[in-house]
Amino acid sequence: MTTEPNSKPKEVASRSAQYTVAVALVAGLGGVMFGYDIGVIADAKVGVEKAFGLDEKNSGDLTIIQTIVSSVLIGSFIGALVAGRLCDHIGRRWTNVWGGALFIVGCMGCALSTGAWMMIGFRVAMGLGVGFSSVAGPLYIAEIAAPWSRGAMVSLYQLAITIGIFLAMLLGYWLAPYDLWRLSFGLGAVLGGGLILGMLAMPPSPRWLVGKGRDAIALGVLKRTMGSIPAANEELEAIKVKVEEEKGASFFKALGSGRALKVALVLAIGLAFLQQASGINAIFYYAPEIISNIGLNDWKFQLTAALSLINVLATFIAVFLVDRLGRRPLLIAGTALMMVAQITVGVASTWLPDPTGDAAAASGGSMVGAIMLIAIFVSVIAFACSLGPLVWLVISEIFPAGVRSACVGVATSVNWIGNFFIAQETLTLVQISPGLAFWIFAGFNLVTIIFVWFLMPETKGVELEKIEDFFKRQGAWAGRRSG
Repeated sequence: MTTEPNSKPKEVASRSAQYTVAVALVAGLGGVMFGYDIGVIADAKVGVEKAFGLDEKNSGDLTIIQTIVSSVLIGSFIGALVAGRLCDHIGRRWTNVWGGALFIVGCMGCALSTGAWMMIGFRVAMGLGVGFSSVAGPLYIAEIAAPWSRGAMVSLYQLAITIGIFLAMLLGYWLAPYDLWRLSFGLGAVLGGGLILGMLAMPPSPRWLVGKGRDAIALGVLKRTMGSIPAANEELEAIKVKVEEEKGASFFKALGSGRALKVALVLAIGLAFLQQASGINAIFYYAPEIISNIGLNDWKFQLTAALSLINVLATFIAVFLVDRLGRRPLLIAGTALMMVAQITVGVASTWLPDPTGDAAAASGGSMVGAIMLIAIFVSVIAFACSLGPLVWLVISEIFPAGVRSACVGVATSVNWIGNFFIAQETLTLVQISPGLAFWIFAGFNLVTIIFVWFLMPETKGVELEKIEDFFKRQGAWAGRRSG
């Protein structure tokens, strides 16, 4: 039974919700891979150091340890750059499939590694798979979802990342005491297999189908995601108009054609880098070390797992609110809260007593450590409500269809560059002073608030084909006010 063209969006959304959520959850398996990749090394790192005879106190070994942690990010950077073009040639769905395959190879290789450099090589392979899915996953979900549910659906990708982090850290907590870090890596291959099987059962992106001239198949997909034949026909026509307008446009040609794409790309690249500069992945990569340095060494594994669980639960707040309150309010408020929490850590760290001091000082240090721990938890909650899901959402929705995959690939690769430098240098900073690292992260979050305030329009409920108009007409500032 068809619906009338004037059906209310909520009524149409209710008919398509189950199918769209199913599609988002399957694509979100790439996000679980992403998160598992981040979380698995935190607890496995102790076993890896022991197996390969590495000592953090030795400067040469410290460099190798940091490279093992960050090498996956080199692969992710390369994968993200390649994925932009791959998404156009073979489609978003098949790019996700290849991402799953590379992740399987990387996980199994790490589990069987006999030396540090062999492990670094397979960590790069893991990164290639994650890089593919970090571009193709959010892009695929954004192009499948209806305008009124797009925010929540793409936010599910970030929820999947948090679940992956929690799963990896939970396994690490169980397996690390038994020196079973190899099993932690091997189990990651299951996620890659799940992504492959799930994506093979999913439809291609309707926008990619239209670009390949397969309008009839695209209409069939849109009928299921939009909830009605009239809404599907209207959306198909809008996509066809945009595809025709952008026919033959290359990334560099489009970039030189006007101000709109330049502003959108600056926004996406800036958000991609600033998400990493917020320090969230530094917390998860080196959570045990940070917790030890604030005087809670006996609880470091339990608290690391608790951090990742809070990250999962807090992401539901963003999923629930993003299509109600909008992108800008959540992003600004969440980043501000994260900044305040990190300043608290920075200030409190100056009160930490000398670990060789007397019992009274140790008691005071315990209280300061508790304050710092609470602030770190607040920082994670704030990120999960804002920078975590919303950066991936904004990057996936602000570009014109003809160059969307290429632009998302460029922005995502910058995200991985930021991730690499944070992972490479954080352990050194933490060993000098955990407070210093958090002061730096708080400074970057202040930059993020200013950046979003002046450059980012509100895109809540706006069709993908119309978002470009914010940047084309009068720039992001006008779009922000009209949103």
